[in-house]
Amino acid sequence: MKCGDIMSKNVESVREQVTITAAAALMADSGVGFLPICDEAGRAIGVVTDRDVVTRAVARKLPLDAPVHSIMSAPVVTCPAAADLELAESLMVDERLLRLVITDRDDRVAGVLSLADVIEHASGRAALRTAQAILWRDALGPRGGAAPGEPLLKDEPISDEHAAREGVDGARSSVFTGGHWSTDTKEFPG
Repeated sequence: MKCGDIMSKNVESVREQVTITAAAALMADSGVGFLPICDEAGRAIGVVTDRDVVTRAVARKLPLDAPVHSIMSAPVVTCPAAADLELAESLMVDERLLRLVITDRDDRVAGVLSLADVIEHASGRAALRTAQAILWRDALGPRGGAAPGEPLLKDEPISDEHAAREGVDGARSSVFTGGHWSTDTKEFPG
């Protein structure tokens, strides 16, 4: 399966000169929490999330009329639309990303691939391993498991200590339940 087959093609993006307030308003109006920041040619030069607005702008008391490039994450990790889903999953795991910017042949933004897309379309166990690896840092709780004053755990893989404590080789057996409340649920044994 190719990334372009399952990516979201209805993507909002902004230019780097747009204000933080305008980017946040676009996210609110569009119901998204992720915006690619693009140059004049439509190529992604960074991304901004709703979390970036809170942790990089509001918490640091930046003026909200500052340009969005002042809080964006760059360089942006992209993946070609023609790439196999397995490559995208690998990038998401390696970089601990919930979303990837998908590009066309001219490196312009063509869509966004989310973890939800991967879970919906990838094979069961592979999708669960991808989700666990990406979400591991958040599962550790506030500060990524680090005590106040200690460095935050950034892109560290699942620790050998955790694997030993859980008695597994970096992945824990689990059950994933999903579906929609109005229809039914599906259970995927771990």
